[in-house]
Amino acid sequence: MGDHTGDETVLVPVPPLAKQGDKLYCTVATEQDAARHVFYTVVYGYELTAEDAVEGNVLRFSISRGWLARRKQWRALTLQCAWITSGLEAEPPAEVAPHLETRLPRNALEIPNRRTAQFIVDHGLENLPPPHLRQSVLYNDGWCLNPDLTKAGGDVEVCGLDSYAEDEICFYVSGPDGEKKSLGCVTIEHDGEQASVKLPACDIARFFNESMTLSYTVDFPNRENKDSEPAQSSPQRAVSVLVPQFPHSNIEEATHATLDLGTFPGDATATVPVWAYADCSAACWMWVTGEYENGGAYRFEILSGVPVTDDWKIHGVDVPILRADLQKLADCSTFNLHFAASFCGANDLPSAFEFPTQALKIEQEPLVLLEPKVTEAVGADLTAWNGRDGVQVEVDYVRINAKHCISVCWQKADGTCWPLGSKPGSATGPAVFSLPAEAVIESMGRTVPITYTVTTACKVQTSPPLNLNISLPTRLETPNVLEATPPRTQNAVLDTRVFAGNANSHEDTMWFLRAGQKCWLRATGTDKNDNLYTFVIYADRTITTNEVAEGVANPVLRSELDKLKDNTHLTFTFSVATDGSSNENVICPSRVLVVRVITKVTEDFRTVLPYQYPAGTFIRAPTMYMSARTGTLGIHAANPQVAGMTSGNALVLNCAAPNEGLLPTQTVDIYLNRGYTRVKFSFTRNAYYGHFTFYNGAGQPLGTRSGLPVNSWVDFSAPDGQEIIKISVTNQQHSYLDNFELYY
Repeated sequence: MGDHTGDETVLVPVPPLAKQGDKLYCTVATEQDAARHVFYTVVYGYELTAEDAVEGNVLRFSISRGWLARRKQWRALTLQCAWITSGLEAEPPAEVAPHLETRLPRNALEIPNRRTAQFIVDHGLENLPPPHLRQSVLYNDGWCLNPDLTKAGGDVEVCGLDSYAEDEICFYVSGPDGEKKSLGCVTIEHDGEQASVKLPACDIARFFNESMTLSYTVDFPNRENKDSEPAQSSPQRAVSVLVPQFPHSNIEEATHATLDLGTFPGDATATVPVWAYADCSAACWMWVTGEYENGGAYRFEILSGVPVTDDWKIHGVDVPILRADLQKLADCSTFNLHFAASFCGANDLPSAFEFPTQALKIEQEPLVLLEPKVTEAVGADLTAWNGRDGVQVEVDYVRINAKHCISVCWQKADGTCWPLGSKPGSATGPAVFSLPAEAVIESMGRTVPITYTVTTACKVQTSPPLNLNISLPTRLETPNVLEATPPRTQNAVLDTRVFAGNANSHEDTMWFLRAGQKCWLRATGTDKNDNLYTFVIYADRTITTNEVAEGVANPVLRSELDKLKDNTHLTFTFSVATDGSSNENVICPSRVLVVRVITKVTEDFRTVLPYQYPAGTFIRAPTMYMSARTGTLGIHAANPQVAGMTSGNALVLNCAAPNEGLLPTQTVDIYLNRGYTRVKFSFTRNAYYGHFTFYNGAGQPLGTRSGLPVNSWVDFSAPDGQEIIKISVTNQQHSYLDNFELYY
């Protein structure tokens, strides 16, 4: 092996009868003095190509120099080859005595001539690859390590090493001083195994911002002179170790990089999260740099060369910063919090690594702001009337000055503020802000939070609120119905019988009414069934500019009034939402009226069975009963029917008459079940004579109706104060009465 470098070459001549597809198998045996030989497979199942299968051609194969270098000295090498020309698959080697073993397929045709050569071993290994740190990368023609990838340690391995069982691979790391540290050894169990070892995190920490050198040695059992000669070393691999990404320090009481001394009492707390390689840290430093109020540089120490404790390595640094030191910093200025740590025994600041600086803004204790004051109020109470021309808000506090910008918030119902311009402070007196009457009006009956905000060079402070209680107005108008008698009077009479169409409501204007406000007018009374009945004249109505000056007017529908019971109370209530919402906050006094209404009752005889009733007998219907003094009275359908005047059953005069001509005079009395102010009914087939007399309860005649057309409506109203209780009918024809309308 000393005569040349590289692998050994094996030459195999192609036999004369070889053809494409024949397969070649070759092994090498050595240490034939041992019970079992040591074998190396040169080629196994090589299939000849058309180019190979040429008589006289010589095939070339190799034996790994690494395998040869690991063999015992002064031994022989025997090459043995065989062919399979049948196209069959190779079978396992034949079971033979160890000294006859070839490890060639049993069905292969073995070449009878074996070549044996004396073997002089060179234990030196050629072309050892350098070790490789798995987490490193090639950058700018050099290997670099980002330590953030090896917080739990790295992995050193040898890629491409021609390894064999029982090899011993030992790894080392060294620095610029050349001193090596062992990383441990690995014994190869199987040929071709890759050797690797862990690189501890603290060994990496030794080389932050420096270069570390990795190497390894290879040893094997058959190497001679082990006691006098060291194992063969690999080429070195230099890896530049960067500095890890250290975390920022911080102050627990800081919010969004601002430390406001007004938000906490006592000292502040500086913290540093657990950093990479904290277990390898030795000492640490922490300090603050900033400026005094006068602009001079200011620095104070928090930690100085303090050993990193086990608790800090697990949980991070947690130390107090004296409040007295922080109070010396200029208000609204920026200061820097610094932290540095050393590693692997270094204890001086120059050898430590500074973490990223944390810039923070400091705000000293805030101003002491008082509640604002409303000039027209007594403390927190404002009578609405006193704010009818607007109000003034006064702002005053200790240390007020012209550099302060002050803005007042009079909070509206929707949470926004009344639009007011800001003002500078004044050293001579309070800052005064004027608000219009509308601000008072929209908030009547509720509590208004009033605050002011002071803006300085870096602070925005808001005062505690003055919760101003604004009263409801007391100068309120009562709604009116113009048709009531006497007008503008409680318990006046609203008589629907004395006017036609709808009634008219009117709410007089009041000092606080404004265009855009919402208003409501409701009426509550008793319906004809003695149940409470409420109806709305208007709701959620927007007050107009004209109505602010003239009052709010609207019709009261007769159809609603007609639903009420006669001679009962009807109450009108006006309310307004002064903030323009649908929340009524001002309710005016109610107007109570006595309502007089006409009630209509109908009778169409549908509940009376058709029949003929002789004189002196009575016909009973729900609203009346009837009797004929002479002749016959009947109930049946009119014949002929008159559209719009007759329907279903009718009251038949001169029923069962022998002919349709002039008949003897018949008188019929109709007794009503109560008194009515008006009676209306249809009278059909009045060919000759029809006369009606209307009587009150005392039997006194109230009036008559006669001389009517053949088909007509009889309509009679009693004089004022009178009621109709009886109707007498005189007739000389077979006629019909139907569809009575009775009003009371």
